Amino acid sequence: MKTTASMRLRASRFLSDRYTQRERPGYFTELFVFALIIIAATWPMFSLAHAMAQANWIETLTRVYL
Repeated sequence: MKTTASMRLRASRFLSDRYTQRERPGYFTELFVFALIIIAATWPMFSLAHAMAQANWIETLTRVYL
């Protein structure tokens, strides 16, 4: 039996039917995961900036008081 629909059309229908019947996860979960990714990406940058500022401040104190 030969099908008249192309393979691309059948794949498109399969994927669209599959994802329309699937339950959508809550937006809060997606927002929470996005926030964790942002925090994990920016934490080292701010931590390094703070450490460099502390080192500069300590260096300034040692020059003034020694």
